Amino acid sequence: MGIPDTGRVLHSSDRWRRVWLSVLVVAWGAQAIVTQSLLLREALVLMFGSEFAWGVVLFAWLLGVAVGAAFGGWLAERLARADVALVAVLLALSVAACVELWVFRGARAWLGVEPGELLPLPKTALAAMLFVSPASALVGMAFPLACCIGREEEPQALACAGTARGSIPAARGLLQFGHVYALESAGSLIGGAAFSFWAVEHLTPIQTALTCAAVMAAAAAGLLATPPLWGHLRTVPSARASLPTSTGKRRRLPVAPAALAVIAAAAVLVAVLAGDALNRGLVERRWRNVAPGYELVAETESKYQNLAVGRRAGQFTLYCDGKISADFPDPYTFVPLAHFWLCQHPEPRRVLVLGGGAEGLLAEILRHPIEHIDYVEPDPRQIELVEPYLAEVDRQALSDPRVTVHHVDARYYVKTQRARFDLVIARLPEPTSALRARFYTDEFYSELRRAMTARSVLCMTVTAAPGELSPVSREYLASVRATLRRRFPHLVVAWGDPAQLLAATEPGLTAIDPAELARRYTQRGVKSELFIPEWFGSTDWLEPGKLARRAADLDEAEDVQISTDLRPSVYVQRLVLWEAMTAGGVGPGRSGGGVIESLRNVSLAGLVATLAAAGGITLLVCRLRRRARDGWATGAITLSIGTTGFATMALSVVWLFAFQNLYGYVYQRIGWIIALFMGGLVLGCILAQRVGRALPTSRLDGSTPAPRERGGRCPPYADAPRLWRCLVGVDVLLAILALAIPFLLPMLAALQASPRTFALVEWCVSIMVVLTGLLGGAAFPLAGRLQLGFSGRTGAAAGNVVGADHAGACLGALLCGILLVPVFGTATAAFLLAGMKLTSATLLALGRRFSSAA
Repeated sequence: MGIPDTGRVLHSSDRWRRVWLSVLVVAWGAQAIVTQSLLLREALVLMFGSEFAWGVVLFAWLLGVAVGAAFGGWLAERLARADVALVAVLLALSVAACVELWVFRGARAWLGVEPGELLPLPKTALAAMLFVSPASALVGMAFPLACCIGREEEPQALACAGTARGSIPAARGLLQFGHVYALESAGSLIGGAAFSFWAVEHLTPIQTALTCAAVMAAAAAGLLATPPLWGHLRTVPSARASLPTSTGKRRRLPVAPAALAVIAAAAVLVAVLAGDALNRGLVERRWRNVAPGYELVAETESKYQNLAVGRRAGQFTLYCDGKISADFPDPYTFVPLAHFWLCQHPEPRRVLVLGGGAEGLLAEILRHPIEHIDYVEPDPRQIELVEPYLAEVDRQALSDPRVTVHHVDARYYVKTQRARFDLVIARLPEPTSALRARFYTDEFYSELRRAMTARSVLCMTVTAAPGELSPVSREYLASVRATLRRRFPHLVVAWGDPAQLLAATEPGLTAIDPAELARRYTQRGVKSELFIPEWFGSTDWLEPGKLARRAADLDEAEDVQISTDLRPSVYVQRLVLWEAMTAGGVGPGRSGGGVIESLRNVSLAGLVATLAAAGGITLLVCRLRRRARDGWATGAITLSIGTTGFATMALSVVWLFAFQNLYGYVYQRIGWIIALFMGGLVLGCILAQRVGRALPTSRLDGSTPAPRERGGRCPPYADAPRLWRCLVGVDVLLAILALAIPFLLPMLAALQASPRTFALVEWCVSIMVVLTGLLGGAAFPLAGRLQLGFSGRTGAAAGNVVGADHAGACLGALLCGILLVPVFGTATAAFLLAGMKLTSATLLALGRRFSSAA
């Protein structure tokens, strides 16, 4: 017999408990994203800023979440107090964030990697699994535990009130799937924005971790201070007499909240009073592994990177993300380079320097009779950090009225200029990441060409062997040369390592004759105490015989590809070269033969077959765990949420790449793009949650339906067909979204005729990001409701959905970043994602027919 009045009062009494649980979930979402960000930044320093290493770390993080969710779902069904377990897991996450900062700072020594040595891929993967996955597994465990809080309390309270256990609906948690997912996503949005826009500039990493731990402990104290049965007993006095004696202990104010409050206060005090000292200790620990023998004179964390300046014997070294960026003062490097580049143009007037000019290059350029230098350095903190240690002449160069420093993205700046520069000196990093590879594409060289005058020269360097080229190095250098030639018809690839690339818009501008270079230098009346024009004849960079050998060697390269924004082939080629260098495989006659080389050789048919096999195995495993009809149905749901995680993560990577290429990598706007995705997740959860808000909670398989009215039984999940249709619709819409990419991106690129169109481009990409997040967020509660209906177990259903979502996401992040876009191109990747989601939608439609409840 139902007791609607009692049930209504019981839910009202749980209001504060639900509020504190919501606060804790938001705090957990913020803690998770901040911990992920901290570990990713540490990994970037450990692995010298390689975005491929970033992808490996993200893969390890998402994999840990998937494994943790599966284990958490199993554990949640076997615990009497899910709230206590959740608090323990989240406290462990707070401790892990602090401990792993210490672990990462000494990781190079533990892994046996020498200072300055690139981290090989096997050790990269090992470091990610050892140092990242354990923390992310705790994040995964938290979700099913949060969904189960309150599940065990309502039946006990109702039983105490004299209600038969068998006459009530199945127990629900205080928060349903969609609520937990939306709150966690909102916490990630808040935490990510706070970290990106404030904490990274104002707090040290250890202070950030301690602050998050304090917030987490305070929220956990609030939850445990409102234990089960408190509200029930106040509202239903008659229940007190029927309580077992053991529950009396649960009515007392527990010690745990007070202890957690103390922990929160202690974390804040340590962050404020000892945060700087702890940070200095962590910085020194990392520095001993990065640059032993050097004195650390300055260190900071900027929005873009970790920066450090070391000193030894009067020489300073700038480290960006743990890698040497510049040595200064170093006149024997910068002085010859400056005059070599300036003399490549017969009469330069306006010069553009992209990166790396403050440490000596600008001062030497200013000795030539130029009108103006535009110096682009995105990170203002880099100049602020090194300026006190620069020579007086270099500090004066930065303040010279002929020099304008632009703290903007280099590609964004280039897009805004038209026919302005006679000479461009591009001191850009190698394309070891998708972010950096966008400076080596046909589109960028086209934009650069528009920013240059009709008679102009581009000077840049590219990694090459000092002598004969290996097959890997030949392929990479030949692709860079072929891409440049599409916009600059006159190109010289010099001898040496790095190789000087001199590209001109018309013949006769660049010079390889030492006498001509010396004539240009002398004619300008340049006065430099550290340079003489005879230097041009002493270097073998432009020796005719070696130039001919280098050109012939590059002409023999096979499978030379043009690198584009939609298919940045030099990215993978440079990674293959990097892998060969770390494995000692660079040299004449040697090729890569490593992991990345194997990935590059994957055929599209082989990839499709592998993904199809993985989907088939997923369906088979679900079939074996249940009776035939419902086994296929739950398998289709699991596959749908897994492919949704794969597709939304892959689409997010595609939109991120597109935004960088079309608009330029402006850090605050990239943070906003990520925030938009998280906001889309929250909105999608809210919309999908409304679909299932009034649905019954009995099992979808119909084995133990719960009575809803006296003398009658409702069909199990009467509105389940609507859930199936909505989930199929989400899959179809994701497929349409993917299919729009090959048509939308070229249209947006064509719109960039003037700076005014950038706002339209940003809005278009932002809308697509929100739609991607919205569809991903909508799929989660729909799949969760369906899986809960089949299993009847909240923890198991939550673990299944979270595990499938993150397992798909980790594969999507890894494959899209290093295989789908770089190897197959954005268009092929989009068609593959669309095919994946259409297949998933078809299987869902079939799964609904197999379901005994549909």
